[in-house]
Amino acid sequence: MSISSTKRGAFTLVELLVVIAIIGVLISLLLPAVQQAREAARRMQCSNNLKQHGLAVHNFASTYKDQLPMLGEAQEGGHWTAFILPYMEQANMYEALTFGSTNWAAGTAMSNPSITSANAAERQIAACQTKLEAMTCPSSTVTMPIYDASVYSPPWFVAARQPANYLGVVTGIQPNDWKPSAGWGRSGIGSWTDASGNSHPTKGHYELDGVFITRPSKTSRIAQGGMGGACRMADITDGTSNTLMIGEAEPDPQLQTLASVSENANTGRKDHWAIGGDDFDNWEGTDWSEMGGSTGVRINYPRPQGSPNDASDSDPNWAAYEVSFSSRHPGGCNFVSADGSVRFITETINASIYSALGTRSNGEVVTTQ
Repeated sequence: MSISSTKRGAFTLVELLVVIAIIGVLISLLLPAVQQAREAARRMQCSNNLKQHGLAVHNFASTYKDQLPMLGEAQEGGHWTAFILPYMEQANMYEALTFGSTNWAAGTAMSNPSITSANAAERQIAACQTKLEAMTCPSSTVTMPIYDASVYSPPWFVAARQPANYLGVVTGIQPNDWKPSAGWGRSGIGSWTDASGNSHPTKGHYELDGVFITRPSKTSRIAQGGMGGACRMADITDGTSNTLMIGEAEPDPQLQTLASVSENANTGRKDHWAIGGDDFDNWEGTDWSEMGGSTGVRINYPRPQGSPNDASDSDPNWAAYEVSFSSRHPGGCNFVSADGSVRFITETINASIYSALGTRSNGEVVTTQ
């Protein structure tokens, strides 16, 4: 009796190509789902960051008898994010800082500044170069340390300043951080024009309508009476659930290149920093876009085309871009309200509603979408 056996031949070229094609189709179908899942996780982490910020502000207010942190030390340089450090498990960094007339940059870039240095300015710079995950949205594309040359001639430097993605809401109306005519230093821009052609006086950060402002001129320095007192929870008469407190903002995508060049007088940049900066101390009432934003400008306001490295402060499109809230999340960005709740607001929100959400006591009745 004979036994015959049959052997299975190898895949033919056609079969192999069909299998490869099927795998390719499956990968193309799966990849968007994976990307969406990753973005959902990043958005959730961003939301958690804002939740931490909101809780820290509330803890600050509880400590300081209902007072909210000031936007920053006008004429000095500390930002509101520095004031809430003890409530974000960063007490050691906070204790290393020296508020008042202490520089947040140096005449020459320091290569390895120490947070424990005996030199106060070096500690400030070291804090500005420290990566704090809670200050950065994981979807942001501006995440590398920035070689920052601030102020016009002579420039001051921070060799590896960490960009930030969370800004305090300074106003729901004014679409710029121009210097008011009442300020000192360079000539101010006395007014701005809205979409209907109406003229409005430019206001300083000490007289605006959001949650994060400063005290009036000459009393807004930390050395002159503490870090609160500009706004209280009780001042938010529009309702804490109807008033935005902190939101996301994406720095200029060209910031890595732009920031290394000394900033010219009367110009602006969409640069956002945590802890402190060397520009907020220059002109009373202006340049608050480093740590603050406006809901008077629509979400994800586009970068003006053809803008020079240092766009003029008198350019309303650039000014609006500078103070706009924005993100890399598709379709909008996250905010935390004054009651501590976090919400995602779409870029298609009605402009009037969005504006009203940024004011603390204008008496608007709003329904969010």
